[in-house]
Amino acid sequence: MDEKRKKKSGFLRALGLVLLLCAAVVAVALAVRSEKEGGLRSFWRSLRGETGTSEFFFENASGGDVEVLDLGLAVASNSGLYVYDEEGELAYSRLHTWHDPATSASGDYCAAWDVGGNLVLFFTPDAMITEVNADMPVISAGVNDLGYLTVCTEAEGYKGTVTVYNSLGTAIYRWSAGTDRILSARVSGRDKLLVLTLGDGGSRLAIMDLSGVELEAEYTYPGLIIDAGFTDAGITAVSTDSLIGLGMSLEERWRVEFDGRYLESFAIGRTGTVLALTDFQVGGGRSLRSFSPEGEELGSLELADEAVDIDVTRERKAVLSGGRVSVYSPELELVESWDCDFGAERVILRNDGTVLAAGTFSAYVYGADEE
Repeated sequence: MDEKRKKKSGFLRALGLVLLLCAAVVAVALAVRSEKEGGLRSFWRSLRGETGTSEFFFENASGGDVEVLDLGLAVASNSGLYVYDEEGELAYSRLHTWHDPATSASGDYCAAWDVGGNLVLFFTPDAMITEVNADMPVISAGVNDLGYLTVCTEAEGYKGTVTVYNSLGTAIYRWSAGTDRILSARVSGRDKLLVLTLGDGGSRLAIMDLSGVELEAEYTYPGLIIDAGFTDAGITAVSTDSLIGLGMSLEERWRVEFDGRYLESFAIGRTGTVLALTDFQVGGGRSLRSFSPEGEELGSLELADEAVDIDVTRERKAVLSGGRVSVYSPELELVESWDCDFGAERVILRNDGTVLAAGTFSAYVYGADEE
């Protein structure tokens, strides 16, 4: 699977994580059903391209988040975590009261947590790998396709701590920040840790080797970096006013300014980044722009409506906008488009060619073979 970094529920949520705002909502029970005969099994058959499209409902899943894994489906909601296998059967669940559930997935590894809470669940469709019970509130978490988990928490006497776990759930590395607040962290492969922090002087990226304790390189940006991820050419960072390309030693190689336009949505992938920009913070002219890891602009187009969510893989870019799910080439040439009028908030590209749109209460798959 193409390892990627994307905001999970819109730009405001990403900014909320940066500002460490945890929204409190009422916990409710999660029930799963389907309007189509066969329930979730029918849904999964359509995901595998065996049937036409199908819808999967999460009743009263207020604040829910959905992740599609290579061999399963994970739903994190205010009542806890529910994991389904590739046959559509409930593999296991963990009941917890979560105020702001969030998820991160790559391949068959997934993490689910409550922003501002103390519990992080690290799992695959087959089994729970580990349950991290943090002493301090959780800021964020992330996984890569080799099963490395990063957990960022607040810390007494520090501005935050990053703990790295291997695919067995064993803590193998810990790093604490003394001056800047830790926002997020992720591992490339098995050895490099990238940490994003925020302080009085702006944003800072730090990279280190998991076999040592010293920082290998640092990069300081005077503004607000929202997210950063590893690419085939190094590291790409998205700030509120520019897209930045860095080498693995964090030397700046290129920068694309937004020229006064506001960032509405984005997705960083190993083979490219897609941005949605608008002329005004609320409404206004909108454009979609696609960039290679080297900073070359591959394509652009105008959008009539808000880009609710974006997802990227090596060959495809998906955009949820104006009640439609649209799939584009890296050059932003339209490949296929479908109506999506059920209030979806996320779009997920799958390796089998299908596209999943997920909302607060349901998910729908597009592009399945209907023959």
